[in-house]
Amino acid sequence: MSKPKGQRTHVRKGKVTARKVSDVLNAIAHLVRAVGVLVDALSKWFG
Repeated sequence: MSKPKGQRTHVRKGKVTARKVSDVLNAIAHLVRAVGVLVDALSKWFG
């Protein structure tokens, strides 16, 4: 069970990076959805 400390920290860093990437992707998805709703509302407003 005993692993080298360096390897463990490397794995943890990878997990943090993956979490950051997924957070960014989630933010982009929310932004795209919000923009889509906004465009839809504006098109209904002006159309």
